[in-house]
Amino acid sequence: MHYLALGDSISIDDYTGVRGGGAASQLARRLRADPFQDLTRDGNVVEGVLRDLERVDGRPDVVTITAGGNNLLVGHGPEHILPLLERVAERVKSYGATVILSNVYDPTDGDDSLAAATGFPLELRVRHRAVNDGICELAARYGFLLADLEKLFSAHGVRAAEPWFVMTIEPNLAGATAIAVHWHALLGSARQKE
Repeated sequence: MHYLALGDSISIDDYTGVRGGGAASQLARRLRADPFQDLTRDGNVVEGVLRDLERVDGRPDVVTITAGGNNLLVGHGPEHILPLLERVAERVKSYGATVILSNVYDPTDGDDSLAAATGFPLELRVRHRAVNDGICELAARYGFLLADLEKLFSAHGVRAAEPWFVMTIEPNLAGATAIAVHWHALLGSARQKE
């Protein structure tokens, strides 16, 4: 199975403290992917994902996409992010692969008192909601599986008893594992429906 991972630090190993601990690496092992083409990187924005698509080798069977969060953090709104994500969706759809499109989690668990400390200011919440709504709509329109990371990470924010974050916005090993398990379950459910 050819697995292609596209996106940002939600998918990478770097913040888990374990080589191969990132969500994409863990999913690749669960799938016994060969090849596993990991084009994710820290700080990647949707524009970067579009450029990364130029480097895809072959036709993947499974694709995961984590993108949009860094665009939000640098001040981009849904009117900038969603058209770019649609361009990514158009390109990825052509592979005929099973695609998992992830939305963007909230490290504050909706706690406005953490807004300044996390770089997730109050004005970002409106844009965040609009982007996640747009991601949901894109997934439905393109026939992609939606990974609702906002819901998955709920109650595991930076002040939780068992946070799934390090450095405020990066998934730790527990968070990355939860993502990989969720993605794998989505793929299993999709296969059962076939």
